[in-house]
Amino acid sequence: MVGVLRIHFADLDFRRVQLMKSPDPMWEAVLALHVLSTPVSALPERLQVWRTCARRQLADSELRSACGMLNALAPADASYFPDFLTPLEAADGMESGLEALRSTPGHRMARELKYAARRRTLPAWTHRLAAGDRGTLEDLAGAVQRFHTRLIKPDWSQVEATVEVDRVRMLNALEEGVGALLGAIRPFTWSDPVLSAPYPMDHSIHLQGRGLRLIPSFFCHTNPVAIVDPNLPPVVVYPVNHHTSPVSPQHHSDALEDLLGRNRARVLMALKTTHTTGGLAARLAVSGAAVSVHVKILRSAGLVDSRRVGSRVVHMLTPRGQQLLNC
Repeated sequence: MVGVLRIHFADLDFRRVQLMKSPDPMWEAVLALHVLSTPVSALPERLQVWRTCARRQLADSELRSACGMLNALAPADASYFPDFLTPLEAADGMESGLEALRSTPGHRMARELKYAARRRTLPAWTHRLAAGDRGTLEDLAGAVQRFHTRLIKPDWSQVEATVEVDRVRMLNALEEGVGALLGAIRPFTWSDPVLSAPYPMDHSIHLQGRGLRLIPSFFCHTNPVAIVDPNLPPVVVYPVNHHTSPVSPQHHSDALEDLLGRNRARVLMALKTTHTTGGLAARLAVSGAAVSVHVKILRSAGLVDSRRVGSRVVHMLTPRGQQLLNC
């Protein structure tokens, strides 16, 4: 049954809204796990590509075992999964998040696993986890780390770049006030003083002056996800805007080719999704050198932006480029 998530704001909460500037690696791990079991037709185009590549790697028995362990705790169809899987400390990076997971107090694990067990049957090994068995907890931390290292870390620069683009959109909305920022979060609807969105169950959060941490997510693609435990700081993870609209009608594609040239128009349309030069070259089956020339010209025209993320340079549409494609 589809419910509604309602987040109730008090006056003080507007001063304590936090928009995180980068993706959270442990939230991304859990939500990427959900992508693996989501039908391809229900995913944005870019996540379809990631899912196809990731599922090929599940032939590896250790990775498959890690996915199985995580899926037992946090399946895609769960209305709740334990909050200790996504500690606040992960905002400082995967290592900090894993350390926080390993340090989870036994009483907290027992409480959250009991809550999860009310909604679905948990495997027998979770009883050891609830009893405070540190070996089982270490196995769980290892599963998160293995999943992230094998399936997410290779694309982390793209994750960061996509989140950064969406952050710019959100900050632009903030220029008109916190209400406008809240109204820009999809799929939420803002009706002062309540922020609401579709959710697997009916659930209300009364912030009561605690504020709200907003975490943009690359792998979250439908409903937002909220921390359930009222004793923890309020957190909502929401899907970023992937700028992946359906393929343009043929007449629009033809007009772009007339304006820009066929290959340059193809590069621009491919950048509905953030890419590296190599990623564009592979997708379009052209040389990296040719892609670099086209990107340079599109960048000079103000249609494309390029940013260094770690050791890689990623390319994305500017608002002008997005507007041109949506004409």
